[in-house]
Formats: sequence, structure tokens, C-alpha cells
Amino acid sequence: MTTTVTTNRRADAAVLRRIWRLHFWVGLFAAPMLVILACSGLVILYSQPINDLLNRDLFLVEPGSATVPLDDQLATASSHVAETFLLDAVIPPAAGDRATRVDFVNPEDPAYPQGEGNATQVFVNPYTGAYLGQREELSGIVGFANQMHRLFGNDGPQVHLPSVGHLINPSAYPDATIPVGIANLWLELSAVWILVLMASGLYLWWPRAIESAKPLLRVRWGKGGRIRWRDLHALTGVIIAVILIGYVLSGLTWSRYWGENWRAFSGEVAPSISVDAPSTPASLGDYDRLGRRIAWAAQDDPMYASPVTGAVPAQLSLQDADRIAKEEGMVPGYAIIPPADSTEDGQTVYGSYAVVNAWPQRMSEQRTLYLNQFTGATIANATAAQDGALSRLTSFGIAMHMGNQFGVLTRIIATVAALGVLLSVVTGLLMWWKRRPAGRTGLPSPASAATRADTPRRAVIAVAVAAVALGVIYPVFGVSLLVVLAAEGMAAVLAARRRSGGAAPGAEDVPVGQTTPSADGDETLVGSR
Repeated sequence: MTTTVTTNRRADAAVLRRIWRLHFWVGLFAAPMLVILACSGLVILYSQPINDLLNRDLFLVEPGSATVPLDDQLATASSHVAETFLLDAVIPPAAGDRATRVDFVNPEDPAYPQGEGNATQVFVNPYTGAYLGQREELSGIVGFANQMHRLFGNDGPQVHLPSVGHLINPSAYPDATIPVGIANLWLELSAVWILVLMASGLYLWWPRAIESAKPLLRVRWGKGGRIRWRDLHALTGVIIAVILIGYVLSGLTWSRYWGENWRAFSGEVAPSISVDAPSTPASLGDYDRLGRRIAWAAQDDPMYASPVTGAVPAQLSLQDADRIAKEEGMVPGYAIIPPADSTEDGQTVYGSYAVVNAWPQRMSEQRTLYLNQFTGATIANATAAQDGALSRLTSFGIAMHMGNQFGVLTRIIATVAALGVLLSVVTGLLMWWKRRPAGRTGLPSPASAATRADTPRRAVIAVAVAAVALGVIYPVFGVSLLVVLAAEGMAAVLAARRRSGGAAPGAEDVPVGQTTPSADGDETLVGSR
């Protein structure tokens, strides 16, 4: 019996030691990205109050008794941008104290997939028709945060990677590759490693016999030093782990590479209900901007055509389109996208007005109203209810990610998660600093031969299966895993050579399962924590 207990303790200690080493190195790799995502996410979460504070003269106006026609406001905005700029959208005021916003794009600027599309936002007082000013939507702290949160999207160097959509349905996805910004690909890769970080952290926290004195849901403030930071790190990590895993998974669905492949896969497996109506070559996703997002599930929706028989009638005014949107119950803050006509072989296809509810939004608010540009008749009324099951699931995850699905509660959860991430990074660094031996880095060395020998086969198989599964689902992670394994092999060979040359044993050379009493009387695995 004693032999069995000792063997089990050695096995548990070996697994703990190796999982801790994995957690340490992944944490070191992921920490910078976690800080970037948490800080930029907090700014994005509170974009409106930040903009109201820093750009009050653009966003806020003194309410009046009557408004100037929307078409006249558009004329004012157009007179303050270059003649070559194209009208992209008009956003009527969301409230009585808000300005009208008119978005223009410069046709010479790079657009997706060549780069992250930018827009010039012009603000007009809806009561006086006065020009208030303009800004680039990617400017300022909010614009910078949006760019940082996706590492500048497709701006900068790119690589072309295989398209899953093309393999599934070449006619719907004619491009065999997807151009992906290298920085954004690095973000996607880091996100999957963060999943590994969370999983390994939960394993280390999980109660077990050899760490029976370890507290699970409290902090030993009186102990001080590494013990205090360890408890705070563990408690914070457990509280935010499930939330953060949800944020990572939902965030990946609109990453440049995996997200586009997921869109194609989900659209083929669980297609949305299509509207039997003629359309233009454009799609709603063509109007996706960092400052005016189109809902994830609506990206591939077509821009429907306005049928014409005989002479071409006059186009509906913006004022009328805005009136219809209000009558239809669109959520204030919606954007009116003007019709985009196209001509091919002498035949003109006339587009429609697309009225899109503001994003981020609850799933119940996901809606696009397509209006005949000549009569104002509704061509299509696209909502989340018409999306496929996987698209609805993805939209729900994104609404949670953005802190909108359940209103204030979701925003509080998102805020706590972001602050918890920053606290975890800080306490992790403090733990390392307190633990490291004097004059040394304290970085964990490769597992010793004894540790590898004591690691149960079932644990090796379980980790291998999980790694292969993640590598298949997220191919970029799979490639990085092969690189890590190759580096690990080289490190093990070099460590073996050093040991054979008579180098002093490190922490990993201590017999597995041996414990030493820590400063608080709690047993601590040698070489683990």
C-alpha cells in the first residue's frame, strides 16, 4: 500500500511539474497579448462615453425644436470633403442631443483585403444644419484601440493561406487563398495559446491530495510574499477562466483567417434562409468599418436590387428613407447605406437603401432593412432569426464578447474579465520574481529523465489528444506546436549534454515527488511552484 501511494504521489508530482512548466512558458508568451487585448478591449467597451468626453464638440449638440432635412445635412457634409470622396453611410442622431454623422470613403485608400478600410466621419448639427467638424474613424484613442485589438487587421505584410470555403464550395468562394496580415495571424495564434494557458491554469488550481493544504477560493493575505501572490493569481484566474475562454472562442470567429474559414463552414453546414430577390454584385460586408461594424452573420448578405420597368423614376430622398426606418422600428443609431448601382454590358442594376441597426448589438437587435430606392417598399427584412444555427451561436458569442447581449450585466462581466486579466499578468510576474533564486532567472528547465519516467502514460496520451485536436481545429496553432516540440527536443538534447559534462543539477533533477515545506508550512513541489 505504501509503495502504491508513493508511486501515485510521484506520478501526480511529475504531471504537476510538467503542466506548471507549460503554464509558465505559455504565460510568458501570451502575457503581452493579454495586456494589449485587455487594455484595448476596455477602451472599446466604453467607446461612447470616451468619445463623448474627448470629442464633445463633434458628437453632442444642444437640442432644438425642429430639424433640418437629412438631405440638406448631407449636402453640408459633402461640401467639406474632397469631390472624389464617396458617400458610405448616413447615421441620423440616436438621441435628441446627438449630431448627425455622415461617413465618406476615399476610393484611393486601400480596402479589405489589402488593408483596414478607413472612413472620414463628418458631423452636422441636425437642428441648425451647421458643420461641426470631421475626423478619421481610425484616429484618436478609440480608433487606435480598435486597431490594436486586432493588431491592425490586414494592414502591413500579408501571407496567403488556404481557404476552407474554396475547398467546400469553389463557386461560392472562388479565391483559393485568404490574404491575412501577419500581425493579425500572430493575434490568432496567441489566442489559441491563451486557451492552453487557461486550461493548464485550471489544472494547476484543481484540488488534489498532494496539495491538500493549498487554499482554493481564498487569499492568504497574512502570509505575504510569493504565497499571497500565488493565491491571488489562482483565485483571479479561476474567476475569469470560463469567461476568458468564451471571449477567446468568440473573438476567433471574426479573426482574419480562422474566422473567415468558420464563416464559410458554418454557412455550408447550417445555411441561412435566403431571400428570393435579385441582388447587386455588392454584399453588406463591403460596408463593414471599424467604426461602423456590420453584424458577423450579415457580412455575406447581398445588397438587393430595386426592380425597374420602363423609365427610371426619381430616387427616394434620404429624409424619406429615414422616415420609413423610424416607422419600421429600427433601433436609433442605425446607419442608412445609399444605393449602389452597377452597370455591366450596358445593363444597369439598381441597388437599394440598406438600413442597418448599430453594432455592437443584442441578437434581438440584429436587423437590416432593404428598401427599394425608388418606391421605399421593403425588399427584405433580414434578422438573426433567418440565420443558420451556427451563425446564431456565433452572433450570440460576439454579443457577449462586446458586452451587449444582456445590457449592463454583460458590460460588468466584460469589465471584470479585462481587469482580471491585467491582475493575473501582474501577479504572475510577481510570483516569478519572488520565486527566482538570487542571481538567476528562475526560468524552468526541461523535464528531467526522472520526471519524464514518472509521468503516467495516460496523462501523456490525454495531453497529446488535446494538442492534436486543437492543432486540427486551429491549423496555425498546429504548426506552432510542431515548432515548439522541435525546440523542446533540441533543449532536451542540450540539457543532457550539460548533465553528462558534470553540470550541477537544477530544480528538475530533484527526485520527483520530494517536497519541501514552504514558509507557511504548506508543502510545495520542488521545481514546480
